[in-house]
Amino acid sequence: MLRPRSFARDAQVAVTGLRPALEVLGAEHVPPCGPCLVVCNHYSRPDFDAWWLALAIAAAVASRRAPDADPEIHWVMTAAWTFPESRWRRRILTPLTRWAFDRVARVYGFVTMPPMPPDPDEVGARAAAVLRTVRLARRIALDGGMVGLAPEGMDVQGRFGRLPKSVGAFIALLVEAGLPILPVGVTEQRGRLRVSFGPLFAPDVPSSRSERDRAVAQQVMASIARQLSGECFRSSGDCACGDNEVQ
Repeated sequence: MLRPRSFARDAQVAVTGLRPALEVLGAEHVPPCGPCLVVCNHYSRPDFDAWWLALAIAAAVASRRAPDADPEIHWVMTAAWTFPESRWRRRILTPLTRWAFDRVARVYGFVTMPPMPPDPDEVGARAAAVLRTVRLARRIALDGGMVGLAPEGMDVQGRFGRLPKSVGAFIALLVEAGLPILPVGVTEQRGRLRVSFGPLFAPDVPSSRSERDRAVAQQVMASIARQLSGECFRSSGDCACGDNEVQ
């Protein structure tokens, strides 16, 4: 039987081993208590393991939370690693990571989401994951908890990647569930991992479902971009949001 663990505590232990030490900017924006949706860019480069994104952010957030506040971030994570370029890796490593990631999610209270790019055979699984996340958001919003996700949904080498269809609509559902957004930019400066927090905000959510996905996605990615370079996120081709809606 799997025993639950504190990801916040494990993250704080993990980052103590970083050399040079983790750099945290804008820590005053982390709410000492109350609910929020933590959103970050999916920073990546060769030889950089993606789980350091979640570890670094979780450790920085936990250090700013009040003693009586919930320090845990319930991350939305991929259900498996896929290897489009390698048939044997798809056959062997993808099932192994699916098994391992499911155990990680159950231990830490995360939600697994079918990996990107989307597989047409996993439409039902993705819808079920969205529903689980929204239910989680509604529950923990009442208790002052936090959910975390990287809207791009996959490793990105560069400034930003193309956003999956309906990610803005998905975020809108979480905002409507009671989670204001805490934007985080993750990068490296001279070999030092840096996380930069921006002010908590609630995006404008258009009443029209046809406009909601793109509008919310652009606002969210703009808030993350400001933490990376101080420049506003440009919608001219950087944010490729789809027309499909989260049902």
